[in-house]
Amino acid sequence: MSRTTDRNSWLSLKTGAISFESAVRIAASTLILGTLISIPPLNLPASAYELSTGQTVFFKSPRLIRAAASQNAPGAASTYQFTIEVPKNAGEALAAVTITHKPSPERIKFDVSQSKAFIGDSFAGGPQLALSSIGGSDPSEENSVTIAFDEPVEPGTTVTVSLRALRNPDRGGNYQFGVTAYPVGENSLGLYLGTARLQFMPR
Repeated sequence: MSRTTDRNSWLSLKTGAISFESAVRIAASTLILGTLISIPPLNLPASAYELSTGQTVFFKSPRLIRAAASQNAPGAASTYQFTIEVPKNAGEALAAVTITHKPSPERIKFDVSQSKAFIGDSFAGGPQLALSSIGGSDPSEENSVTIAFDEPVEPGTTVTVSLRALRNPDRGGNYQFGVTAYPVGENSLGLYLGTARLQFMPR
């Protein structure tokens, strides 16, 4: 597994995330030579949309279906898992995922070198996926980690991204993490899947 930090790939390439609904509205309202882009019927093979900017988006949004921590005691080293379901009609494979720790009473630091991904949705794990790059969690930057898969996760697959927290927060409560997915494509647009919440005990 390659775990080198590659800021010239997914971290520097992405310009921002949009919601799935916004992406569809943009695609549906974009004019090409006066012809409105049509959405293909649902019974036909799906493909990723390409916007007028050349950026690609998912046809059907992946879903954030699970978030869990291996330990919830204050100060304990813990593994945080975020499970994403890529639907069969996603239209494009999942190339990368960004996990962002939202502002909270206490910052959580990650050991990005211990980041992993596997097929499945439990702590028991499944077939491990090779990663092409891991970046982020620099103290001077937004507290986020981006994981790019060596081989994109194909539609119809459930994948879990695992981050190693150096320690849980001492201040208990709900901590929130934004999850953004990127389809395959050099100019793909991040799709915000929602907010995952992890509950920690107070000291």
